Amino acid sequence: MLAVVLFHAKQSFVSGYLGVDVFFVISGFVVTPLILRIFADQANGETRLSNLRDFYKRRFFRLAPALAVTLAISATLIFLLGPITDHQRFARQGIATSLILGNVGAYEYSGDYFSPNPNPLVHTWSLSVEEQIYIFLPLILMLILHNRRSLKKITAVVFGVTSALSFVSFLTPTILEPLYSRTGIELASQFSFYSPIDRIWQFTLGGLVFLLLDRYENRIRKIPKSIHLLTVLTFVLILFGPIAINLKASSILASLFAVSIIFFKSLDVLPNFLIKNLEWVGDRSYSIYLVHMPLLYLGKYSSATLIGNGENRIIQSAIAVLISILLGALSYSKIENRFRDKGKSNASGIKTISAAMALTLVLPLLLFISMNFGQKAGYWGLDRNIQKPTYAGEIDPNCLRDSNIGPPCTYTTTGATKTALLIGDSHAGHISQAFVDAAQSANWTAVVWAHGGCHVQFQKSILAHVTDNCIAINNQMKSWVLKNKPAAIIVSQYVHSDSSQSDLRNALSTLRSVAPNILLIENNPVFPDRNDFMVSRPIIMAPYKPPKQFAQFMMKIDDKDASNQLARWARSNEISTMNFDAIFCKRGICKRWSDAGWLYLDDNHFSVAGAELTIPKLVDFLKGVNNS
Repeated sequence: MLAVVLFHAKQSFVSGYLGVDVFFVISGFVVTPLILRIFADQANGETRLSNLRDFYKRRFFRLAPALAVTLAISATLIFLLGPITDHQRFARQGIATSLILGNVGAYEYSGDYFSPNPNPLVHTWSLSVEEQIYIFLPLILMLILHNRRSLKKITAVVFGVTSALSFVSFLTPTILEPLYSRTGIELASQFSFYSPIDRIWQFTLGGLVFLLLDRYENRIRKIPKSIHLLTVLTFVLILFGPIAINLKASSILASLFAVSIIFFKSLDVLPNFLIKNLEWVGDRSYSIYLVHMPLLYLGKYSSATLIGNGENRIIQSAIAVLISILLGALSYSKIENRFRDKGKSNASGIKTISAAMALTLVLPLLLFISMNFGQKAGYWGLDRNIQKPTYAGEIDPNCLRDSNIGPPCTYTTTGATKTALLIGDSHAGHISQAFVDAAQSANWTAVVWAHGGCHVQFQKSILAHVTDNCIAINNQMKSWVLKNKPAAIIVSQYVHSDSSQSDLRNALSTLRSVAPNILLIENNPVFPDRNDFMVSRPIIMAPYKPPKQFAQFMMKIDDKDASNQLARWARSNEISTMNFDAIFCKRGICKRWSDAGWLYLDDNHFSVAGAELTIPKLVDFLKGVNNS
């Protein structure tokens, strides 16, 4: 849990997210004996169905009350203090979480877990996966387990087979694409991270540890203490160290180390004071985990918590982590412990459970539904922020151009004989409508395949600005290029100072070997007020009025040299380049406002109106290709 909290607080803890993998293993170890009680011999004539009902009731009272309180308080705080533009995403994620579909919501509203898209409830995906396993695994066992005498043996076989099948799906998630596509999930490789099918192997692995522990306990005592200490230290380095490993490999490694430490009881060799502190944190880990993400979100993204220019929010993140621990401890003592006994009690009748369901499900749902509709209606006059201009990647209702899921968007022009492909990150998305209009004007068929936060590269030599999921998406795009052979490819992406020049160059060279005409669009001008411009303020704060222009020397140029370096290399390798600086910056002044309205969405992305100014340049490029 601590690893995940620190990862969310500061992603320099590059492998902290693996704490979730460890959590699934521990959950399997702890909950398996509770599941087995459903099938144990009963002294008072109780049936398996009554035991199953009691299992669900205990799980409900163990998890739901703390979750409901967290959701209700989070909804209130984010309504008052959170940026209004994020309210709808938050509300829809909250609805999904309340319906035990937080993992589906995370996929739908955040996409890639490692993308910078802020979602204060994205962490509830793991809780929903856990709950889905709690619901369906006992039902599956009910169909299989008939002989109580061989209860553990048959369960071990079922868990072993389940682990094997789930692990295969985890390694090759595309085998489930036909199943996922029927439910509207287009990118199996991305949903795999959130999928109970691809996660249950970790839970059942923990269950197997419980089932096998008694048989091999005597052999465990023969292992030297130094081996136990080395295992624990290695495990700590995996979770908290600075070394980034492949997503699948790191997940497997963390899970196997968790199994090893549980099975061999390696933590028992630690000093007593350290064990007691770990137990204290472990007891409160569920509540701490629930509250940490909404608090970190407010610390990182709310204007109400801004200190100075807000470029670095380390202080706010540290305070959020500290408050998370304190509130988690309070929730544990006042909510978790209080309701846990109700789950164990046989006195909880239908009325008690119905009232608990109403409070834990209906109340948060009503709050989230109200936020969803309220944000659409501008909170009936309470939202006084400048309305953000339309983003080109979201104006086509039939195809989301700037997305990590789905096929490319194709726009056919009558009589066109050539196809142009636009690829890149959100900087491809923000010129996508201009590109489509330019292609129609030049009599081309336009294809848009943009992916927010995803550089065009087919390998990664460094971690910065690209994930394994990006590489998978880009390789799908490369396959499309090899099959369809577009006459021109336009690459539009934001190059950072720490982007891998070699990886970007290799990608351009690969595309150049397939398509005869490649255009690289350089970084556009970046305005200096990133933390204020077009970032909505909370309801409790006065709206911000951003400047409409800046002196050119005030513009941000942190990444300009990297973009120029890539552009120089491109030109020397017969790849065309395009620069938009002169469109927005003239005579020492850079403007982001015209009679058409705001030309930028934020510090570096165009609005549709701003992108329209680039159409003549794009038309000239396409017509030049026609004439060559």
